[in-house]
Amino acid sequence: MNVCKNFKFLRVARDCIRNFGGRAVSPRSTNNTFTLEPLHQRELIRVHGAEVVPFLQGLVTNDVSRLQEPSGPSSMYALFLNRGGRLLYDTIIYRTNDPDTFLLECDRDASSDFRRHLRTYRVRKRIDIDTIDDEYVPWVLFNGKGRGNIRTHKAMDLFIAPDPRIGIMGTRVLAPGDINATKLTKDLWCHHDVVAVNSTPESNYKLLRYKQGIGEGVEELPPGKCFPLEANADYLNGVSFNKGCYVGQELTARVHHSGVIRKRYMPIRFTAPVSNHFTVKSVAGANLGRVFGHAHNHGVALLRVEPVLNSEQQLMLDGERCYVDRPSWWPKEAVNKRSFAAME
Repeated sequence: MNVCKNFKFLRVARDCIRNFGGRAVSPRSTNNTFTLEPLHQRELIRVHGAEVVPFLQGLVTNDVSRLQEPSGPSSMYALFLNRGGRLLYDTIIYRTNDPDTFLLECDRDASSDFRRHLRTYRVRKRIDIDTIDDEYVPWVLFNGKGRGNIRTHKAMDLFIAPDPRIGIMGTRVLAPGDINATKLTKDLWCHHDVVAVNSTPESNYKLLRYKQGIGEGVEELPPGKCFPLEANADYLNGVSFNKGCYVGQELTARVHHSGVIRKRYMPIRFTAPVSNHFTVKSVAGANLGRVFGHAHNHGVALLRVEPVLNSEQQLMLDGERCYVDRPSWWPKEAVNKRSFAAME
């Protein structure tokens, strides 16, 4: 991309986001201290073109057309699958003031592969796909209780959107790359009794996700290793069963209608430091799943649901006890034993 074209592209990207300054996210909170953290592991990709909606609609699990509705959401969680219906990449899609432009958040380590995947399916569509990593950075604001009441100065180039998965995951803030935490904190107009603080080892976004059992990125959601419903896409508002066809849709729909999902990502707690052995076993030695991410005494693991949640057997990791809790955000029917039959 030449310099002139690149300058125009960055200017358009900034204009698309700027107009969202001043929007508010205002659920109630029971705690007045919020953690503000830059998401260094996440990157923003700009997808632009007159056919951008049908292009993305044929690739992701969610219904992108909802983002263009007047009362539609400002962001949407979705997954990209391979032809066999297995998960490749997780994303949050942000709408902009330009109906032909969307911003896709992805794992920084998978950015190149992710863009290559998009371009593979572009075919003859006039779709521009570029990173805006040097322009905008995603941040998260959370307190583990709610999202707070957040406003910004009208002149600020900020885009604020609630995390589209579950409320406890807080609020996403897309901010210019040259802004630091101190300046961003000052520029965020929160409720008068709300305090924004930097992340700590005891309060950070990764630990928040692990306590909820939510995987993110290629390390925790390895490409081609699990199905979208095993990654809880149905519980995290990440899949539409009413939209048209998309890559990997057939198997996803079949599994959903059968009601048979043998494994799911869940939060796991450890009683000892985690070594290089990540296989969760029963006392008898049966393999029950694998840990894909951990911090302190918490982690996220893909586990067999029925033996983990509906039995009294002890769980072990490298010879030490570990515990699994049913996520509070799972629907009540998720613990129904009849839904845990083995997958054919």
